[in-house]
Amino acid sequence: MALYFVGRNYVEHVKELSNNVPDEPVIFCKPESTLKENNILYIPSWSDEVHFEGEIVFRYSKGEKYVVSCGIDYTARDIQRDLKAKGLPWFKAKCFKGSTAVSFDFVTLTADDVNILSIETYKNGVLKQKGFYRDMIFKIDTIFSHIETMVDLNEGDLVFTGTPAGVERVNTGDTVEVFLKSGDKTLVSLRSEVR
Repeated sequence: MALYFVGRNYVEHVKELSNNVPDEPVIFCKPESTLKENNILYIPSWSDEVHFEGEIVFRYSKGEKYVVSCGIDYTARDIQRDLKAKGLPWFKAKCFKGSTAVSFDFVTLTADDVNILSIETYKNGVLKQKGFYRDMIFKIDTIFSHIETMVDLNEGDLVFTGTPAGVERVNTGDTVEVFLKSGDKTLVSLRSEVR
């Protein structure tokens, strides 16, 4: 199972990190080993600023086009800033142990269902992020097609589609919860503890 991530896919998040709006999807990968049992994150000793990023996640399926859940892309923001300034890859900032959390309770939706999806992320019970699928710069069909100009997607590969504005630092003892919603109805949820 490959894990693909889209960076800079919500305009407001692009602005909050002072980045430029991309002309095509910004894709990076993480190893499957960044997924840990029970979605527990142990903050790495070498970072002082790990952020949560709640995301809508699609599972690639040849038989069912829109198989959807939610996840978290944890990012060592201090390390990422330093790597970006040096023009270096983001591996250390993105690919530490436990830096990927996902709910494997996927739901299969129609295209119309997908268009009304939203994502909400809470830290310690307080809403920090809310974003809508319709506000993504690049939608999932475009993302799938873009990835497949470079590599073949395989059954079960996961694509994290980017995070809305509101990312924030986590500390030991925090709990991060993500809800994939259709209107007021929660379709899938995820809970991640920080230790």
